[in-house]
Amino acid sequence: MLLSFSLDKKIFKSDYLNKKPFLFKHAIDSSCFSWKDINEVYSRSNISERTFKIMNGYEVPKHEYIESYDNLGVTEYRCITSVLYKYLRDGATLVRNRIENEPFIDQVSKQIASFSEARTITNSYAAISSKSSYKSHWDTRDVYAVQLLGSKRWILKAPNFEFPLYMQQTKDFLDIKEPEEVYMDIVLEAGDILYIPRGWWHDPLPLGNETFHLAVATFPPTGFEYILWLQNVMPNILSCRKNISSFEEDKEIIDDLSYQVAEVIKNESHYKSFMKYYLSEQSSPSMFSLDILGNSKINQLNLDQRLYLNTNQIYCFDEGFVIINGVKINVDHISLTLLKYLFHNPYSCVNDILNQFNNHSSEKIKDLLFHLATENVIGLEL
Repeated sequence: MLLSFSLDKKIFKSDYLNKKPFLFKHAIDSSCFSWKDINEVYSRSNISERTFKIMNGYEVPKHEYIESYDNLGVTEYRCITSVLYKYLRDGATLVRNRIENEPFIDQVSKQIASFSEARTITNSYAAISSKSSYKSHWDTRDVYAVQLLGSKRWILKAPNFEFPLYMQQTKDFLDIKEPEEVYMDIVLEAGDILYIPRGWWHDPLPLGNETFHLAVATFPPTGFEYILWLQNVMPNILSCRKNISSFEEDKEIIDDLSYQVAEVIKNESHYKSFMKYYLSEQSSPSMFSLDILGNSKINQLNLDQRLYLNTNQIYCFDEGFVIINGVKINVDHISLTLLKYLFHNPYSCVNDILNQFNNHSSEKIKDLLFHLATENVIGLEL
């Protein structure tokens, strides 16, 4: 299942990313996704965790629809289904946040991560009503709304608080009023994807029919995160270690501090160290391939096996290594070229890769692909 982005990635990055919304019409074939799949997604979630919610204009307290019981000596929790169904019949939205290990949804999330070159978290929203469960608001991360079933109306308005960070949510700025001018008023149909930059006001409205959509949120590193990481370096600055008492008396210290901190921020080696840290903390979950990668009788992948690079960005360090999915990989010219090829050509099959690298030993390429797959650097399309 491949997403069909109707805009070249480079054009999207230059003209739309972080700037304005964009609608990708018919970007995904949703015909294979049904209520059976939706029921399974929610049934497999842990209803006692914060990731499972009923939204009814507010978050419904869990004690209203969850009860504990003794399961052979272990306290577990179960849904009071009559309550849950009543909320849905009355117009509530059922939410599951931070979805992982759901093959179809994981593939959508991974491809959006590759397109946007950012880490992702995916949430889902199911409703059967015309009642809005959320007020108009902005998000603190870019969101790709993926409509998989039914339709939903989206009203978007330009930001009046640009690039909010995670601690700068709409509810925390009551003095900032929603703009009156509407930038976009559209209906997402099944298969459409709507890109919404962070800070843009939006109000998703059910239309009285069955509707299910994913919100794939992207999390690239920000300057704020870079500054936070630099706290590890600041103690090396002498002025940072000096005592301060008053602005007038400490003017010399502050002047020196402002200069030294600016130099630290501009230092390329610090920036690269931050990127090493950032990339090493990434983890892109994928389904096990026990029958292939855990089978001692198999040492190479099938020629028709489709592969993708298990990362949303590739950054080569001067020391001759890359970090993909938290794994540090020493690279030579061949392996680096191969990784870049997979990054730009996801879901290529092994045979296509061999043809692309036909000036190299096919056995070496196949061995390299198998090794990278066992390290979870390369994912296998199941």
